[in-house]
Amino acid sequence: MLAYVRALRPALRVEMAFFDIHRPTVDEAVAALHGAPAIVVPLLLGTGFHFSVDLPALLGHAHAARPLAPHPLLVEALLHRLQEAEWHAGLPADAVVLAAAGSRRPGGNDSARATARDLGAELSARRGAPVPVRPAVLCDGAADGLSLARTVADLRAEGRTRIAVLPYLMASGRFSDRLTAEAGRAECVIIARPLGAQDAMARLVLARFDACARRAATEGGVRARVARWGVPGVSDTAGRR
Repeated sequence: MLAYVRALRPALRVEMAFFDIHRPTVDEAVAALHGAPAIVVPLLLGTGFHFSVDLPALLGHAHAARPLAPHPLLVEALLHRLQEAEWHAGLPADAVVLAAAGSRRPGGNDSARATARDLGAELSARRGAPVPVRPAVLCDGAADGLSLARTVADLRAEGRTRIAVLPYLMASGRFSDRLTAEAGRAECVIIARPLGAQDAMARLVLARFDACARRAATEGGVRARVARWGVPGVSDTAGRR
């Protein structure tokens, strides 16, 4: 992702930082700027624990952009991953399960539901026929939402036979491994890759950066020159996301 964003905006200084596990952490990266203007663009898809609790404690003097979802560019990136999976499977999907890690925090799964609605509307318009897109959650004890297995079963009961499982995840890891295993048990043959690094996601990062820079300039006359963003650490529990 770093290379994609830098390529799109060569004049902007862009660095990577992390919530945990890897270094530099967000607070270390911000402190290393010694007070220079900075914007943190979190590679997060919702307002779960990382965004609501972890990030504010790490910002220092930096400004924080909004999470990546919902946004039309995110829908574009998801459609790209779906098309890849359909090509590899050799058949088009007649329904999609958008599988998120899930959050135990009230409202933490709202972005997945909103994105599922947006994706369903766009996919149906492109196909010229209704293609249902249903959100599902992977973690146990999520605040709301159905499991992947239950969501697939409900779609099959509605007569859908070519159900694609689309990860609402930024990168590979324990949640994508769990998704692949659960999708296999549900006998789904169209399984997409996580969002990962791609052009639409890099453009989305810059869109969030630009929006935050405008907001910061309005609030305090800050000229944003440096973009830094954090990625979720894989050690955190699902309920904290």
